[in-house]
Amino acid sequence: MDYLFFFLLSINIISGLLLLPYPINMFLLAISSRKWKDPQIMEYYKESELPNVTIQLPVFNESRIIRRTLSNLTRLLYPKDKLHIQVLDDSTDQTVSILDTEVLSLKNQGINIEVIRRRSREGYKAGALVNGLKHGVSEFIVIFDADFQPNTQFLMDSIHHFKNNDQLGAIQTRWVHSNLNFSLFTRSMAIGLDGHFLVEKPGRKRRNAFITFNGTGGIWRRSAIEDCGGWSSATLAEDLDLAYRAQMKGYEIIYLKDVTNSQEVPPTIRCWIIQQSRWSKGFSQNIRKNYISFWKKSKGKSRIQGTIHQTQYLVPLLILIITITSSLLLFFPEYDGTLLTIFSVFYSVAAILGLLAYMVSVIRAKRPLRDILLIPFFLFWGAGLIVRMGLGTLSGLIRKGGEFERTPKFNLFNDQKKSSINIREKIPLDKVLLAELAYIVIIGIGLLKGIELGGLFLSQVVFYSFLLLSLLNLVLSELLHALAR
Repeated sequence: MDYLFFFLLSINIISGLLLLPYPINMFLLAISSRKWKDPQIMEYYKESELPNVTIQLPVFNESRIIRRTLSNLTRLLYPKDKLHIQVLDDSTDQTVSILDTEVLSLKNQGINIEVIRRRSREGYKAGALVNGLKHGVSEFIVIFDADFQPNTQFLMDSIHHFKNNDQLGAIQTRWVHSNLNFSLFTRSMAIGLDGHFLVEKPGRKRRNAFITFNGTGGIWRRSAIEDCGGWSSATLAEDLDLAYRAQMKGYEIIYLKDVTNSQEVPPTIRCWIIQQSRWSKGFSQNIRKNYISFWKKSKGKSRIQGTIHQTQYLVPLLILIITITSSLLLFFPEYDGTLLTIFSVFYSVAAILGLLAYMVSVIRAKRPLRDILLIPFFLFWGAGLIVRMGLGTLSGLIRKGGEFERTPKFNLFNDQKKSSINIREKIPLDKVLLAELAYIVIIGIGLLKGIELGGLFLSQVVFYSFLLLSLLNLVLSELLHALAR
């Protein structure tokens, strides 16, 4: 029994120590990014020199939004004779006929646009992008997901950075939210995205660290893509994969905070399940694929930031390990709670620093100050995904590739009333629900035991209560969704 106690305690302590740097680093990035300014354009193309640009639009069953997206793409302020649009369509529903009709109409209006289809969806989004490159693209490639609504100035505000800068591989712009005010849920969950684009990204750039291309809302130099080995479907985070390979190859990726493009925040927790499960798996697959090479080619602050960046989805897995081992340790008489109290102090300080960083992101996004009060909601809904993200991370560490499951989109706007829009999506229950239920039981047992012991264990009771409620909310949402079908 002593060996088991020592093993559980060791795992608990190691996991706790590994967890601490993440919220602390978020706060440090908030400090580093406080004076961030976008890089200035050093030299402009003359109008006659503007390069040809290909827009790649990967599409899979986006009948709700595709008309609006195509309409916005045609409004970009850029010479029409230098703009080529590729719709990379892998759809299997009515999107196919909608696209054929819309594209024919745009062609009749003089728009240079084509639909490219494949026999299979092999490689998913990465495969579609690879296939698009075979069909005569320009040196500069803009990538937009189907829900993105680019602002008309996007290209003219960004393309000039490539002028006489051969080492610039890609440009990433900031995401803003077309449906930010759609519901309490979208207002809350957008805080996480704002934290990434207004704290993490500029903070890493200020520290000369690697950043990711976010898969959409940016421009790639074609020769950089090819020089780095092209898009790969070995990871579901094909954007992170290519971005790190490019930067290890010596290419620069710049970030433009003040150039924005609008996207749709997933409006339901079921949609967030799909997105976060895919991202957690993709990030951990990138660790398997690129981390050793990154470690060899990086140093100093860049190495530290890259490590934290690539491993960020280990956080849910670490929390799973900590909470499970903590629940088991409560049943050992020799576990007196002293260590728990010490860790609680460190966790509390780290959590406060992380909260301050998200407060900074709310302010920088120029949202009403009252939106700071939504941070607990963001954390509450996010905590419910801990099992799915943890298992997604484990899966990505074990195997490469997998199905790229799209995040459902609904063509939502800020001024729409939630009650008037059908945002249901047929997302079936899966085996992960059983793991969530098992985890709820473990957390529940730990909560009851902590209440029984009292004293030094009450801090654990508070955290377990929050975690248990968030998990119950998620599972209830999943079950009600299934019954509603």
